[in-house]
Amino acid sequence: MTRVQPRFTETPVDSESKTLRAAGTWTGRQQTRVAIRGFAFTVDEPEAIGGRDEAPTPMEYLAGAVDACITVTIDQAAARRGLGLTGISTYSLARQDRRGLAGTADVQPYFHAYRLQVCVGTPETDPAVLRDFAAAVEHSCPAVNLLRDANVDLTVAWSFAARTVAHDAEAACNLALGYPVPNAPVGAPEPVFTCEDADVRRGPDGGAPAGRAGAPGTAGAADAGTAGAADARVRA
Repeated sequence: MTRVQPRFTETPVDSESKTLRAAGTWTGRQQTRVAIRGFAFTVDEPEAIGGRDEAPTPMEYLAGAVDACITVTIDQAAARRGLGLTGISTYSLARQDRRGLAGTADVQPYFHAYRLQVCVGTPETDPAVLRDFAAAVEHSCPAVNLLRDANVDLTVAWSFAARTVAHDAEAACNLALGYPVPNAPVGAPEPVFTCEDADVRRGPDGGAPAGRAGAPGTAGAADAGTAGAADARVRA
C-alpha cells in the first residue's frame, strides 16, 4: 500500500486563527440574502429548478471564490518573493452531478471534477523559479486545498507569460477540455512556462513537478497523459 504523505507538517493554533462570519436570510423561492461584515449579496437558483435566476448559485459563487482566492494568494506570494506581476487571470470549469443535491443518487453533491486555469503575467522567465512559485501558491491557497481535501478531481493549470490578455485563461481552459472557445484572446504572448498541479505531481525522481518551457497553452510533457485522462472525466 502506498503511504500518502500529508501536505502540511504543522497543526493550526487558536492564537493564530481568525474568525469568519456570514449571515443568511431566506427570501423565498430558494433565494438567500447573505450579509458579511458591511457587505451584502444575493444567492439564487435558476428558474428551471424553482429559483428566480436573479443572482449566481451557491456553487457558482464557490467557483468564483476559488478564482479570487488563488488570485489573492498569487498577489501575496509575489510580494513576499519579489516576483514582478503584470497581470493575473483565472478561469474555473467545474462538473457537478445534479443527482446528489436532488437526492436521486448517492453521489457527492458538490464538484467531482474541477479545472482551474491560472495565467500569470510576469517578467520572470526562469522555469525553476516559476515552477517553485506555482507550487508555493498551491500549497498556501485555502480554496485549492479545500477542493483537494474534499475528494474533487482538481487540476490547477499554470501558464506564465510576459503579460495577460482578456479571455486568455478562459480560452486555455476550454481548449484543454475540448470545449468551444467563444472568446478568443487577442495578442496573447507565447507562454514562457506551463505546468499542472505544481504542489501535487512529482517527477520520476520524486523531485519538482514536471513542466514545459515555451509551450503555448499546453501542459508539460510529463503531465500530458494524466491531464488527458482528467479532461475525459470532466467531459463525461
